[in-house]
Amino acid sequence: MTGPTVIVDTNVFVSARNRHEPGFASCRRLLDRIDQDEYRAIVSTVTVAEIRAGMVPEEVSTVWRAMLTHLLTSANYRVAPMDAEIAEAAGGLRASSRLTLPDAVIVATGQLHGAAYLVTQDQELARRQAILKVKAPDQLS
Repeated sequence: MTGPTVIVDTNVFVSARNRHEPGFASCRRLLDRIDQDEYRAIVSTVTVAEIRAGMVPEEVSTVWRAMLTHLLTSANYRVAPMDAEIAEAAGGLRASSRLTLPDAVIVATGQLHGAAYLVTQDQELARRQAILKVKAPDQLS
C-alpha cells in the first residue's frame, strides 16, 4: 500500500549513509519505508548532484553507481529533472524568500510534482518556505 508522495531533501540521503550523522536511524528508516512501498519519493536532480558532489572518488564506482541506479530504476523513486517550469518557479522562490537556489529548486520540484511533504532535517529550510508542508524523517507515520 503506497502512502503519500514526498520530496526528499539531500540531507536525508547524506544522514542515511553515515552512522555518525544526526538523524541517521530515522533517515534510514524513511528510505527503507520508501523501498517497502509505503511512500513514493521525488528526488530533484539538484539532490542527485549534491549527493554525488559529496562522494569521494573511491565511492563513485561502487556506492555512487549503485545508489544512482537504484534511484533511477526503483518504482518508488522518481528523479525529477529541472525544466523551464521548475527553473521559473525556483527563481521566483529564491527572489521572494531567503532560500538558497538549490533549496528553491527542491521546493519548486516538490510543489510542481505534487509532493504532499518536503522531508528534511533542515529546520532553517522548513522555516524559510511556506509552499510545502514539512516533515522530519521521524515525523512520517
